[in-house]
Amino acid sequence: MSESFESIRSYQRIFRPERRIYQIEGRTLPVPGGVPLRWLAYATGTLVAVIAIGSGSATVELGIACAAGIAGFGVGGREGAAVAALGALVASWLAGLALGLIDWPLKLIVIPAAVATLGTQATPDGRRADRFAFSWLAVRLAPSRRSLGRALPLAGIARVLGGQLWVEPDERTPLLRRARVRGPAIVFFSAPVAVRARRKRRLARPAAPVSSRGAERTRRVALGKGEALEVRP
Repeated sequence: MSESFESIRSYQRIFRPERRIYQIEGRTLPVPGGVPLRWLAYATGTLVAVIAIGSGSATVELGIACAAGIAGFGVGGREGAAVAALGALVASWLAGLALGLIDWPLKLIVIPAAVATLGTQATPDGRRADRFAFSWLAVRLAPSRRSLGRALPLAGIARVLGGQLWVEPDERTPLLRRARVRGPAIVFFSAPVAVRARRKRRLARPAAPVSSRGAERTRRVALGKGEALEVRP
């Protein structure tokens, strides 16, 4: 146990300590701090991938493209599947060409060891390198606009859904509509109206530019008990 201080970027290092190999059959490994099991997993996976991609087999490249397409479909639908499959196919083809140009010590020893070391040492955003890489790819493949788990069209592009929408006007409509109000009440209008009194009934119509006889031009009508107001456009 070391008595020196060390910065902790994630609480996973406390609650999920990393498993390491310090001895093999009683013989201590000449590696300070031991070899993490995750390092062996990264190195083994990279070695298998290098051998498979370096073989130049079209079956391997198509298999990688299909796997990437399935993963992309789960994240971004058809568009994400197409982008992921095409990108994986091109990347595997270029990687196969590059691996065919280097010697076997660099291909089978140096590259797996370098990838494993980088994967165990790098902790972007306090997470493991593989989790960060998968999250980064998922964000890039997923649509930027989603609703109820479905991709939305880009801004400015209309999409007809085939549904019907019923709209009912209320008191905030700019048009004067037929109505009947019984008092006691106070009725407000957004524009002046011409009100005529007929016993206990009042009639409101749109106000003309020139006021007519017997009509009161107002925006507020107070009704007493038993009085009624009829609004006629």
